[in-house]
Amino acid sequence: MSKTTVKIGSYEIDDAERSAPDESGSLTLRIPCKSDPELCMQLDGWDDHTSIPATLDGQQSILYKQHYDKAGDVWVMRLER
Repeated sequence: MSKTTVKIGSYEIDDAERSAPDESGSLTLRIPCKSDPELCMQLDGWDDHTSIPATLDGQQSILYKQHYDKAGDVWVMRLER
């Protein structure tokens, strides 16, 4: 995992973590809820199939909710570029 900055609308998170590609080439992004509880509440209300435009370290990306990790209090997002 590597730290990354993600911007979703007016929300900016400095301590998100991007995974290395897995065997299928998929990437994930972990957004800690302690960083911005308001964003986490927004994500909770969004549909799993809704594409979420985001900027990761200055690059345009699309995120999709994968699941909420209760133990880590983070949203795990699927990342597409």
